[in-house]
Amino acid sequence: MKKVGIVFALLLIVVVIFNGYRLTPLSAAKANPFVTNDYELVDKYHIDSSSFYLFKSEAKKEYITVDVNQKNFMYRSSTSTSIPYSSDLLQTIGGFSIRYDDKEVTLFVVLSNDEEVTSIGIQTGNKDEIKNITKGETIHFLLPFSKQIDQLNAKAFDKEGNALYYYGWNEGHIKSNLKWHKLKS
Repeated sequence: MKKVGIVFALLLIVVVIFNGYRLTPLSAAKANPFVTNDYELVDKYHIDSSSFYLFKSEAKKEYITVDVNQKNFMYRSSTSTSIPYSSDLLQTIGGFSIRYDDKEVTLFVVLSNDEEVTSIGIQTGNKDEIKNITKGETIHFLLPFSKQIDQLNAKAFDKEGNALYYYGWNEGHIKSNLKWHKLKS
């Protein structure tokens, strides 16, 4: 009887591990099928019961953001988004918009290499949320509702408050990239 119990316990552990469940959020993020050994952790973000991990891969030249969910005392990550590297001065390097039965979250992560950009602003409903940024810095917006990141009406501003960039699709071009576009002066 004792051997049957041990075999059952081992079988249960194997099933749990193969289904991606882990004891910590980070180990669950690393167990995401799209996060391979060449990815390194850039940052982590947490709001309520949601955890997000941002990784980058020099080999694949991309960033990947994974969502980690908690089930009782175990964690699992089964969803991710990826964004390719860019040589643009202003880049979105992470983004996620999710809606589950019990939660809604939006994550938007921006890297600036433009010394003229001093702040990034997004629309969060009734008000705008603005964060300061400097060249070489990354900032993030973590919102308690679900909204596609291309609908945040994100803009980058200079120190005088003039809009320099907008985030979205290139106006008038159906097949454009979702990215930061420089506004014409």
